[in-house]
Amino acid sequence: MSIRGRWRVVETPGYDMAVAGAYILFDDDGGEFAFDCLTGCIHGACDGDAVQFGWQGNDEMEPANGDG
Repeated sequence: MSIRGRWRVVETPGYDMAVAGAYILFDDDGGEFAFDCLTGCIHGACDGDAVQFGWQGNDEMEPANGDG
């Protein structure tokens, strides 16, 4: 099974950010995501059913970044 594709976010434990339209997209070049006011681009690699990535974006118009 490949993790590539667009995934709908239905729950974010510990955070109140799973809103209608929240998603994460993994593709050949990385991807993108949107969770309410947190949006960004993903830079990483998919390998079968696993993914390792860093991201850059913004949270309520403030620069934000991280990894996963």
